[in-house]
Amino acid sequence: MNEPVDVSARWRELQGLYLSTAAELERTLQQAHQLGLSEYEVLDLVAGYANESCTMRNLVDLTPMTQSALSRIVERLVKAGLVERNTCDYDRRALFVGITAEGARVHDDAKRAYEGMLEKALAGAGSPA
Repeated sequence: MNEPVDVSARWRELQGLYLSTAAELERTLQQAHQLGLSEYEVLDLVAGYANESCTMRNLVDLTPMTQSALSRIVERLVKAGLVERNTCDYDRRALFVGITAEGARVHDDAKRAYEGMLEKALAGAGSPA
C-alpha cells in the first residue's frame, strides 16, 4: 500500500529546490555574463522571437512580471546593447523588442550554462512520491 504524500513537505522541498537553483543561476549568470536571472529570462524570451516581431505586450503575457518591472529589465538590456526597442509604425503605443547580434551571442553562451545548471538541479530532484 502506498503511503500518503505529505503535500506540505513536498511543497517545501520544491520551494527549496527552486530557491537554491535560482540563487545559483543568479550567481553564475552574473559572474560569467553580467546578467541577472530576470534579465537572462527576458533575453531568452526575446531570443525566442528571433524570426518574428516581439512586442512588450508579448513579453508581459509570457512572464509573471508587472509591466513596469519588465520595462526596467528591457531598459537595462537596451543599455547593455543586448536588445533594441523600436516603435510600431501603425500603433505608436506599441513597442517592438528585438535581440541584437551581441545579445544573440551573450544569450547563446548564457543559455548553455543556464540549461546545464537546470538539468543538474532537476536530475537531483527526483520525482514526487
